[in-house]
Amino acid sequence: MGIEGIILAAGKSSRMTGNSKMTLDLNGRTVIERSIDSLRPFCKRIVVVTGFHAGAVMESVGHCREVVFVHNADCEKGMFSSLKGGLWHTEGERVLILPGDCPFITPEVCEKLLVSKGDIVLPAYQGKRGHPVMLSRRAIEGLLADECCQSLREYISANKAEIIVVDNPKILWDIDTPEDYAKAVDYFQAKE
Repeated sequence: MGIEGIILAAGKSSRMTGNSKMTLDLNGRTVIERSIDSLRPFCKRIVVVTGFHAGAVMESVGHCREVVFVHNADCEKGMFSSLKGGLWHTEGERVLILPGDCPFITPEVCEKLLVSKGDIVLPAYQGKRGHPVMLSRRAIEGLLADECCQSLREYISANKAEIIVVDNPKILWDIDTPEDYAKAVDYFQAKE
């Protein structure tokens, strides 16, 4: 099945004063649309994991033909439960995993990850690890079978990960607060 993507969009957006940050506008496209856009050139199928704001997220990206929705009924358990729920619905040999609030990923970063043959691959900028994370089918099966790990970070730490150095600070950016959102608006307005 080639390469697939997972976008994690199940969170509460609690620091965004009640709004679903996934559906906020970034110069004519929503946050989640921009996150999908960053994986779209590489993925035959993108699993979007919904949770707290499922209706709004589905309305925002339901028109995207490569998107498949998976709802995490246990989304209050956190991002790892969403990731595992999404991974159960993938078939690809490799899967790119991206939090929905990281719409800044450039094609060059994904290309660098996809060149690697590692089972767990992630980008790093100036020593800091970022997004997206790429898992092989073998790593996915290992993660789903591992009942001890409580997070993707813990799973990565317990296994051998390949770190790809990139000259791109945007792999570290996300949108958690109204201030982050204001910076994202400025970024996309200046970019386009």
